[in-house]
Amino acid sequence: MSEHNPSSDSIDQMRKGTTTLAILKLLLDAGEPMHGYRMIQELEARSRGIFAFNEGLIYPRLHQMEHDGLLKSRWEGDPGTRRRKVYVVTEKGRRQLEAEMEQWDTFRRGMGFLLGLEGAG
Repeated sequence: MSEHNPSSDSIDQMRKGTTTLAILKLLLDAGEPMHGYRMIQELEARSRGIFAFNEGLIYPRLHQMEHDGLLKSRWEGDPGTRRRKVYVVTEKGRRQLEAEMEQWDTFRRGMGFLLGLEGAG
């Protein structure tokens, strides 16, 4: 019987809700196109191993973000070689990131006050 770890489950749910934000920030910070597998590696490294990202989470999210106009993609590599689909952030994606970063900061500050982690003023 496997042990249920509610802490891990909660972290997974929070991560799923912030994956779009994390991908947009990663791509803009990188300043270059990235393919999905590299994004997975970079996101896990950025979280210092706290969050595990997998293909079943990232690739559907990338496709949805592209459909929503937040990302655009292109294929890299010569015909006959292994080609990779790489992604870049669109102007709409930049605006969304800016809005979500403001919301995240407000949420973070509010939770800090609520939990007594930040002083008033």
